[in-house]
Amino acid sequence: MRILLFFFLFCIAFISNAVVIRHDIPSKNYKLDKAPEYLIDMPHEGHGVLISPQWILTVAHTIFYDYSGKNLKVGSKNFEIEKVYIHRGYVKADKALFEGDATPLMNFLKSRSDIALIKLSRPVTDLKPIDIYPNANEKGKEITVFGRGAKGDGITGENIETKSLRELNHFKNIVETTDEKWLSFKFDKAPNALPLEGMHGSGDSGGASIIFENGTPYLVGLSSWQLWEGDLASFKGGLYGTTAYQVRVSKYRDWIMSVLGS
Repeated sequence: MRILLFFFLFCIAFISNAVVIRHDIPSKNYKLDKAPEYLIDMPHEGHGVLISPQWILTVAHTIFYDYSGKNLKVGSKNFEIEKVYIHRGYVKADKALFEGDATPLMNFLKSRSDIALIKLSRPVTDLKPIDIYPNANEKGKEITVFGRGAKGDGITGENIETKSLRELNHFKNIVETTDEKWLSFKFDKAPNALPLEGMHGSGDSGGASIIFENGTPYLVGLSSWQLWEGDLASFKGGLYGTTAYQVRVSKYRDWIMSVLGS
């Protein structure tokens, strides 16, 4: 049975913060010198996305405690976090789910809503937020995904020891499936892979997944978890054939607008 593996910081090193690349493509091709203006690094692990001058969208599992009053670097400036809004459909996993067969954990993770909003104490004036993709036709489209941290390739998987390097990378993939909460794509190898085919991994959580239309980027997803099967003790992230899941932002538009409106 194919199952989902969520990157959970406190129990097992599954937090996504890596870009795992093709083994047959130079790593320099995936590197970026400068992050998109809308990509924000979270206080500890993972990323968020600036969707409005005063609002950052992220996955709920990057919120490790009450961040209210904590400073967050946005661009070159520090901003105080005024409040964090976690979707009511998000529930933290019990530690017991991280032992043995992964099926119970995966069923639990797929059922929840892994999304949160962060309100800053004042608007960001020198960076341009990214718009949310206005359509629901993501399936079959090419996406670009951003992240920094551990590195690896599709043969060996991610190497957690390289995570501290915090190098900014990007990769591309094709959305294969969509449902009410998730977008998914598979890490293929040549000859079926894109030139910059890749996979998000340990610490990439909340990283932006982008569709470009007429040169304009639109936010479609947030990196969240990978598929896996068998015993959790044998998990290895970022291998060829692995399927990744991302929060399908378009399906949370009403919730996002209700929070921003409040």
